[in-house]
Amino acid sequence: MPLTEQAIWWPSTLYQTTTLELRHDGKRMLIDPGISPWEIEEVVESHPDPIGHVLLTHADWDHILGIPHLPEATVVASTGAAARIESGEARTGAESSAREAYVTHGDLGALRVDQRVDAPCEMDVGPWHVLFRSGNGHTDDGVLTSLPGQGLVIAGDYLSELEIPAAYHSVSDYRDTLHTLIGVIERERPQYVVVGHGRPHTPDRALEIADEDLDYIEAVLAFAEAGCEAEHAERIAVPDRGGCAYDQESHARNVRLACEALTAA
Repeated sequence: MPLTEQAIWWPSTLYQTTTLELRHDGKRMLIDPGISPWEIEEVVESHPDPIGHVLLTHADWDHILGIPHLPEATVVASTGAAARIESGEARTGAESSAREAYVTHGDLGALRVDQRVDAPCEMDVGPWHVLFRSGNGHTDDGVLTSLPGQGLVIAGDYLSELEIPAAYHSVSDYRDTLHTLIGVIERERPQYVVVGHGRPHTPDRALEIADEDLDYIEAVLAFAEAGCEAEHAERIAVPDRGGCAYDQESHARNVRLACEALTAA
């Protein structure tokens, strides 16, 4: 689905995972290309210009499977994402998750990061000027990406209206990332906020979701700080995102992670 003259949203059938394509002056960049080989092939063959760059918001399996199909592209990602890929952690997760989802893939030995990003920073990626900010919480290797010249903020796996917040790394870091996103969206007023799963949002819709998510995350942290036990997570109100089993798993994990972090501190 075209978003602007230069940006196209390609959702995967699985999880509505976003591949974002940018085109400018004979050059193309893909952000989080995936998931299945035929979906990646469709994006690549949709235009004759070559894919010069791949940008990763983080190194979860459903965001990296396009890399082996794009050997000539320069892969740009955070230092943390590079570490996950170089250690083999990302490959192991991709192999396991793809097998469970019945998704085939290319040679995962070709996973790589060619250019590392240490957020916060700004840099040119091909013809695009990109602002990077830390986006930890969901994972420990996330980056939030702004392209003011294209009217885009790319949130990674935050602000989806299909699922509740999912903190695999840190609930408190997730809160910080939400505050960062709210500030960026309010200041930049992008044309679209592109999320990792689901349709891109207008800035107003993105801020609505951010407020709901922040209220929820604050409730999880307050629950843990009050000394409540993770076994009673049902006491916390959860945003209505469809109520799928994944939301229930995410909620239980969020509460457990917040309680464990407080105990460890």
